[in-house]
Amino acid sequence: MRESAKLARKLGVRLHTHLAETADEQKFTLEKFNMRPLEYMESLGWLGCDVWFAHGIRFNGDEIKTLARTGTGIAHCPISNMKLSSGIAKIPQMLKLKVPVGLGVDGSTSNDGSNMLEEMRVAFLLHRLNSGKNAPTAYDILKIATKGSAKVLGRSDIGKLSVGMAADLFMINLNKIELIGAELDPKALLSTVGVKCAVDYTMVNGVIVVKDGVLVNIDEEKIYHESHEVAKKFVKEY
Repeated sequence: MRESAKLARKLGVRLHTHLAETADEQKFTLEKFNMRPLEYMESLGWLGCDVWFAHGIRFNGDEIKTLARTGTGIAHCPISNMKLSSGIAKIPQMLKLKVPVGLGVDGSTSNDGSNMLEEMRVAFLLHRLNSGKNAPTAYDILKIATKGSAKVLGRSDIGKLSVGMAADLFMINLNKIELIGAELDPKALLSTVGVKCAVDYTMVNGVIVVKDGVLVNIDEEKIYHESHEVAKKFVKEY
């Protein structure tokens, strides 16, 4: 890992791993290295504005200050954390100290849905339940998912709708019964009301890849049937 950090900085690429996710991980690093997970990563050169960790559930107050001081980012994955009973990351404290925080879904095996819009609403509700009035607002969650995630990834060309930014965006038709009134607070609707269906349009680098809720570059029905057969075979064999 030390050599990986040296190589990454030589090549100008970022460093990423999962950290401080479970009690078992913390127990292991204390027993093997006599250090907590973040302290161990620091000893390997894995702190800085070019580093981001997934989860970060087990960080204490001093460690959150270290993240803020070094500009080390966190990818918050609330649905995975809930599914695995890992715990709740201290996102309100991180935001207060200006730790770079983005939003993620973790891997498919620990999320199942991998839906970023669902992740936003769950993040909002989870911290409302856990932190009350100190929880991030719905607009805070939107900023974490967009500008925050871009910062964690070291990207200055994405994360907001602005002149000169990459033409990567999605659009939702608000003329739906379930979204009546939601357009009155567009900054909050994705976290408070939420969108439960496919988005209407998605554009990547200026090219439309989803139109009227359907992927335009692949045959969705064909992919579904082929993948369904693979899934059945996998479950049967394993």
